[in-house]
Amino acid sequence: MKTIREIFGAGSRATMSLGWSGREEGYESSAARLSTALVLLSEKTGMRWYRDTEDLMSRKATFVVVPTTPDALAGLLEESRNLDWGETATSFTAFLSTGPADNDLPAAARIHITCGSPLDRWNKIHLALDDAFPLGSVSDAAVMFAEFVRIWQPDYARLSNSEVNATLPLTRASYISWTSAKAYTEPESEKEAAFAFGDGTLRVAREWTVDGIVGLNQALTEAGAPQLSVRPKKQDTPQFPDELPEGLESLDHEVELAPQGA
Repeated sequence: MKTIREIFGAGSRATMSLGWSGREEGYESSAARLSTALVLLSEKTGMRWYRDTEDLMSRKATFVVVPTTPDALAGLLEESRNLDWGETATSFTAFLSTGPADNDLPAAARIHITCGSPLDRWNKIHLALDDAFPLGSVSDAAVMFAEFVRIWQPDYARLSNSEVNATLPLTRASYISWTSAKAYTEPESEKEAAFAFGDGTLRVAREWTVDGIVGLNQALTEAGAPQLSVRPKKQDTPQFPDELPEGLESLDHEVELAPQGA
């Protein structure tokens, strides 16, 4: 199974980011989503989730295993509530790892969520993937991405990395994207393979290089693609079927990867 390093090169700082506008929901609902997401990645990697129980200002770190049941996570989310952003607004951070060593925690992934807010731009998921994270093939990556989208029901989702993000794309341009038709009116591009998925479209860039994504962003901009930040202030939550899109398994033959280590 290919790692992030083998696909994007060393130090790529790959990320999966999801966002949605105002959507107030209880801790139990957010915890159910979080539980499904954490279990999905644990089963994919064979690793467990940890969190640091020390104060943010502390120089120490005390890592404990994160319980992944919805009830336990609901309690943690309630403890982290932020009433400045809404009655059920909360945040949570955890690290995917084989375990702590010498007051350190080598992590294959880090997830940070802010959710449950009726306000725009607060609700976000940021999943940072280490070089050693086993992403798998392009098809494997698309399946994991689609699962995350279905779990969180966002307005948009992107799989990207630091080199692409440094070019400041304001559109959906990324290695894999999904956008809700309830939030955006999007043009299509021959530079992407497109799959209808729920109330939106999952798209996979045909060229997985920085130049390829920059070219995709330019083409989308010229075609009038919206900026992801421009959307309704309150979310019309997209719905999804039980099945993933057909045809994702063919992506390994349709996508051109950058030379290994590039």
